[in-house]
Amino acid sequence: MKVGYLGPKGTFSYEACKQYSKKDNEIIEYKTILDTILALKNDEVDEAIVPIENSLQGCVTDSIDTLIENESIKVKGEILLEIKQNLMSNSYCNFNEIKEVYSHPQALAQCKKFLEKNLSECKIIAVESTAMAAKVVSEKKEQIACIGSISCLEEYGLKLLAEGIQDNVYNKTKFWILSKANNNEIKNNKMSMLFSVKDKPGALYNVLEIFNKYNLNLTKIESRPAKTVLGEYYFLIDVSIENRNEEDAIKEIIEKGIFVRILGKY
Repeated sequence: MKVGYLGPKGTFSYEACKQYSKKDNEIIEYKTILDTILALKNDEVDEAIVPIENSLQGCVTDSIDTLIENESIKVKGEILLEIKQNLMSNSYCNFNEIKEVYSHPQALAQCKKFLEKNLSECKIIAVESTAMAAKVVSEKKEQIACIGSISCLEEYGLKLLAEGIQDNVYNKTKFWILSKANNNEIKNNKMSMLFSVKDKPGALYNVLEIFNKYNLNLTKIESRPAKTVLGEYYFLIDVSIENRNEEDAIKEIIEKGIFVRILGKY
């Protein structure tokens, strides 16, 4: 089986893909979330893994918007990955010798307190990804370091200087496993779906009230512009379906003439 992921190697998407994929799977990296999902749509891969939400930064809008635009793609499952940032260097540099630190802007922001306390005299350089930072450091014979995932150690032959340097220890990212096939797992307990309502008073409440009627717990709700006219939105929701009432609720919503699309049960 071929599994696509948001590359390059050494990113947290790569870690999630490795955590999910079996040894005999072929994993293929793509440059953007759009490329990754379109590779699945065009049958270049059998499944794809993309980030969908971070506990600090919120939803990954590129993933949501691309899924809205591609109805053949379904959610098969999810992966929760603890985000641990690490300080790494090449073999020419020790901790007290660091002059420059490279990383993605998000990773640098997540380690702001550590950098201010321990490396305040260093030059901080933002690059396009943590993997790119690791590549730069591995190729230079200078006193420089990078911040990134632990998988960069092996991929780029780096040396670990400090582990888990992120300011917030509760940082996690949720990745969705995408497929074009329906998930036939019997023991699914979550459903992700899209719906849209007309821009009028009480329209959103009328849908949410149905979930309440069937005792279905909404664990997330997110709105995205429909990209038609101002004021029209898609709503992405996650629903706990352990009580198995979701089909009755969906039927009642559809009977009201409301657009509904099930992204997946998993």
